[in-house]
Amino acid sequence: MATTSSVTDSNPYNFLNGDTATTAKKSSIDEAQDRFMKLLVTQLQTQDPLNPMDNAAVTSQMAQISTVQGIEKLNQSMTSLNEMYKSSQSVAAAALIGHIALASGSQMPLSSGRAVAGVDLAKDADQVIINVNNSSGKTVYSEVLKNQKAGVLQFQWDGKDSDGVLQADGNYSISVAASQGGASVEVSPLAYSTVQAMSWNNGTPMLHLANGKETTIDAIRQLI
Repeated sequence: MATTSSVTDSNPYNFLNGDTATTAKKSSIDEAQDRFMKLLVTQLQTQDPLNPMDNAAVTSQMAQISTVQGIEKLNQSMTSLNEMYKSSQSVAAAALIGHIALASGSQMPLSSGRAVAGVDLAKDADQVIINVNNSSGKTVYSEVLKNQKAGVLQFQWDGKDSDGVLQADGNYSISVAASQGGASVEVSPLAYSTVQAMSWNNGTPMLHLANGKETTIDAIRQLI
């Protein structure tokens, strides 16, 4: 046998009073809108028929509530997008672990007569000077590159000093200078190192390199 139910409440506005079975949590804006609607219904029920409420005022108040509600939803959407962006950044950064990155740094380890580093040249230069220094800071080898284009240059060293004597394996570093027509050109050394881990710093993913340096993803000039 089917059962039926009927609504016996004589007040047709009670459905606006929030007396529903839902237990969903409402936001502060939704609660404010509910309070406004309850107050509006009460005013409509008790208003003087000969002196009714100002429709323009009611419309203005409802528009303000809707605007604030829209801003809150926009903020929620932006927060969601930010979380999605951070998640994608985490995945991208984690995928680089184990790869060799070329980033800012002057270290250039020598192993079995082979060492590789990089140079970041801001503008074209007719002369780029690269000095190889040992762990004591002494320059053991220098090389001058002519007519180089702006961008990343790779520098390879065979481990021999300026007299052709093979140097011992170990940690070396490079220092660089560049010029164009006698005027200095911005240039900086780059070092190859393995990405070992990643972490977050003020919302930015940081890559930790084997040479002890940290770098952001966008600061990597080359990836192997």
